[in-house]
Amino acid sequence: MPNLRELHELEPTLGELVLDLLRARFEYPELVLSPPLDARGEVSANAVRVTQHYTTALLAYGFASDQDELREAADWFATPFPNEAHRRIDAVEMNRLEALLSLCPDHPSVLPRLQQLLQQRTPTDYFDIQSSDLAFDTLWTIKVMALAREKGVLNGLMAEDDLRKWSNRMVQDTRRDKDLALALRLRHELVGRLTPGQQRKHLADLLRIAEQSGGLWGLSQDMMGIGQSIQQQALTVDLIADYREIFRETMLSTCYVIENLMPMLPAYPEVEPVVCRAMELWWGVFHGPNAVHTLRSLFPNPYDYLLIVSRTLVSLRAFLEHPLIRWGASYIHRKLAAQQVRQVEPTDTVNIKKALQNWIQVDLEKPPEQMRLGMSDSNVVRIRPRICNPMQPEDDTFRLAIPNADSLVVKYGPIDEIDAERDNYDKLPSAIKDCFVNIPQPSYVDPVKRRAYVIMADLNRYRTLYDALQKVPQIHEALVNELGLFLLRVHRGDGRPRLSTQDGLLMQLYLMPMQEHVRQVFSYILENRLLDSPDKQRYALNLQRTLLEMVGQLVRRQLDLETFPIACMHGDLHSRNIMVRRLKQRDSGSDSELDFKLIDLEKFRRNGDAAMDVGELLVDLELLRAPRNVAADRDPIVSLMRAIADTYTIFAREREDVNFSTRVQLAQARSLLRIAKGRTKQGELSLRESRKGPAIRVAFDALNDAEQALEYLKQVVAVLG
Repeated sequence: MPNLRELHELEPTLGELVLDLLRARFEYPELVLSPPLDARGEVSANAVRVTQHYTTALLAYGFASDQDELREAADWFATPFPNEAHRRIDAVEMNRLEALLSLCPDHPSVLPRLQQLLQQRTPTDYFDIQSSDLAFDTLWTIKVMALAREKGVLNGLMAEDDLRKWSNRMVQDTRRDKDLALALRLRHELVGRLTPGQQRKHLADLLRIAEQSGGLWGLSQDMMGIGQSIQQQALTVDLIADYREIFRETMLSTCYVIENLMPMLPAYPEVEPVVCRAMELWWGVFHGPNAVHTLRSLFPNPYDYLLIVSRTLVSLRAFLEHPLIRWGASYIHRKLAAQQVRQVEPTDTVNIKKALQNWIQVDLEKPPEQMRLGMSDSNVVRIRPRICNPMQPEDDTFRLAIPNADSLVVKYGPIDEIDAERDNYDKLPSAIKDCFVNIPQPSYVDPVKRRAYVIMADLNRYRTLYDALQKVPQIHEALVNELGLFLLRVHRGDGRPRLSTQDGLLMQLYLMPMQEHVRQVFSYILENRLLDSPDKQRYALNLQRTLLEMVGQLVRRQLDLETFPIACMHGDLHSRNIMVRRLKQRDSGSDSELDFKLIDLEKFRRNGDAAMDVGELLVDLELLRAPRNVAADRDPIVSLMRAIADTYTIFAREREDVNFSTRVQLAQARSLLRIAKGRTKQGELSLRESRKGPAIRVAFDALNDAEQALEYLKQVVAVLG
């Protein structure tokens, strides 16, 4: 057993974490065993993932699968399969399957899930679950099949020889630290040993990475300062405020590696000091009776916090080599015995507060004003609140005025979508947070419709860039001069260049979405028979085939474009998501004439590509310019497009990003295909209403978008040669 002397205050730390995890069922009902979001019984993907980790942590603590918490979780996971919403195994179904194998492997829905998973084997001998990373999808599949074998429910679906061969291949194909550790453990468990080459190369690589990173895994070279702060026990909330997502992934990666290397320790004793050091470093960040407070401060987002606590407990179980209840139960019992009964608020006081809330009269001056501009399922309205003094409800002189709230904006929609935007706002680097509209926590959640409502300040002094270009000619020159600089500030984020990209980011941002958009666009056109002649149908079919062939060529050549400097990325940058207002007077010492804000953060990424934003905005501006009968030399939109292109040419040169302009063209193709896909939604509505004429016009507009996208793809392929 590893030396426990290094894990300071083990009992109180473990006890506090377990108690808080048990409270999560009630404190975060939207993430742990959440109710369905709709009539079909669908729950959020985040809730499925968090609940799966929650159950794994309770098993690591020492709960048996027949105890109430885990029996309830098993029933929650055991949805029929296949069903209306899930006919293939995606990430949600994989988490369900993994949970069911751990909690009730004999459940009737396990076998059809395993059978469907095997049917998702690709012609290239990978398994396709999420498509963004087939190597990881395959590793996950082998992990689940190995678990099914361990539970005795594999039923000959995959031969043990095949499992061993797959595990061997995964060691070669896996790149990320945590995935390599899993691949090595699977190989070790399925075969009984590593090959000498795997030990010398891959296992030694993991140990060397930890040494180079100061004891941790998953830490990028440009984040070594955080590793040093952990070693010096000087980590603070402020230090990681701008890097919380990266820090979370580092600590999750470290926990996964510890969990997967520990079972190999008897055969490979050189692992022990490295794993012990990693656990001691992470434990030193939060240990003690205030562990929960420390971790909540480091990870204020409940989703992040619950993942971190769960994986920490699982890695600790592997590290100690025994169920955690051995160390945690006594502390928990003592604490519960000593805990004083909480003072319950008198019923009369509670009722008085409710009466006071009902006493204040809140209404709207007029019906909400529709402001919805985007393509998401959320809605945006402007409201003008009216709050009256109940003593004098008819006398306007007694109205209660809230400063800066005579006009407000309410954004509402599915809880997951609102939470995603809220989470992305929290992830913004502090240096650029003022570039975005402030997004507070939801003010109200409808528990029946599962919709969240957020009240925000009204940017009524701002116009969208779309409106400003068409209606405010007096600021056109300032837009040309200042918009590019504003966007540069956003893309630079905290100002620290990061010179490498995630594996598969090009596929995730560009190639996979384009493949899906092409499929949806031409499915709409061809399956609904919206083209009136065989020649046009053949043309559409050939266009679809050519687009997919172009994307296929780029998939094969993705390594030529994949390494580029990453940047903060809005992810949906068009003229309706950029707000602008003219400053009344220039700030002292500043030449700025305009103030900008970005809205709609649902697709924001800290580790994205500035080229994607630039390409999307240029396509949007071109579509805005096209209907105008204005000569190019007199068109402010043309001037703005040239200024943006010039600004980012310099930006790319400074960052030595030689493929930036090529990725801009790729982004323009992606944006046009996305616009074409968006058109088909309106076309489908027309078809449901038996209005075929508008549906046909949509088909031809979508074909035109696809043709333009193809021209950009041809240019990208030509550059690659």
